[in-house]
Amino acid sequence: MSTADKLLALLINKAGDWVSGEAIAQQLGITRTSIWKSVKKLESQGHLIESVRGQGYRYLEGTKISAVGIKKYLKSDVDLRVFDTIDSTNVYAREKLSSGEITKNTVIVSESMSAGIGRLGRKFFSPKNTGMYVTFALPLPVETIVNPGRLTTSTAVAVSKMVKEVFDIDLQFKWVNDLLYNNKKVGGILTEAITDFESQQFSSLAVGIGMNLATPDGGFPEEISQKAGALTDEMTVSRNEVVGSLINYFFDMYQDYQDGRYIPQYRKKVVGVGQSVELKRGQMNLTGIIREIDNDGCLVLDTKQGIERINSGEITKLLLPNNEYRG
Repeated sequence: MSTADKLLALLINKAGDWVSGEAIAQQLGITRTSIWKSVKKLESQGHLIESVRGQGYRYLEGTKISAVGIKKYLKSDVDLRVFDTIDSTNVYAREKLSSGEITKNTVIVSESMSAGIGRLGRKFFSPKNTGMYVTFALPLPVETIVNPGRLTTSTAVAVSKMVKEVFDIDLQFKWVNDLLYNNKKVGGILTEAITDFESQQFSSLAVGIGMNLATPDGGFPEEISQKAGALTDEMTVSRNEVVGSLINYFFDMYQDYQDGRYIPQYRKKVVGVGQSVELKRGQMNLTGIIREIDNDGCLVLDTKQGIERINSGEITKLLLPNNEYRG
């Protein structure tokens, strides 16, 4: 741990209180010059540190994400890998899980992503300072049975609990992995499985969550501006708190999601039940009425050909109560 990192941990753990230069020097065993240099280094990384002669130094929660900052909000110890930028947290997780480098539950977090991916390989807009980009890398014990539908829907519930706690906002879901607020997509979930070549069984999972916490500077790109939204216009809470709260809710959920206990909570927030939709499943397009979300998180669709139980796919159009279609 570098001197700058030790100073960051000390200031963050003081919860915004002033810490004198003398106290820092004594606790860390460094000189006043080293403190000044470390403060400048942390500021160059995007941390906000206030200094006042006679009072010392104080850390200000801003948009900067750090492992130390996240750990302040965690209920239990978790392996964290935090990046300033990365191509994709999911791609990183898959690679490290496949190579055997990650052998226990690990959370990958990044300030931004240069090549974030959504469902069906689409690009996921991932700017700095206003988003949350997290992937849970989850090695699986041998012969673990995975229910992807229950995991994705239960993850959506965990995210909604975090958003309610931190932002006091109620999310809705569009089956299966879209997170909605004010009829706009504010985030999504991408669950991917890694298969062991020899046994052909799932060996690990990568559960990625991307969310627009605040409107980015300059707004959203034109191609998504009609559908994309954010929880707030500007960040008023710490992103470390957001990520820490999400991690807590996710692992609370993950230990017992298999029994389906989160499906009723998902049903309460899912949009479109009883309404007509157009759905794409592989190369097939289906039209029908959503009857329910079943106990495995599957979409039960009433089509002209009969009842279809859909475990994967994408709703491309949803007939809203005002009889207008929205993609």
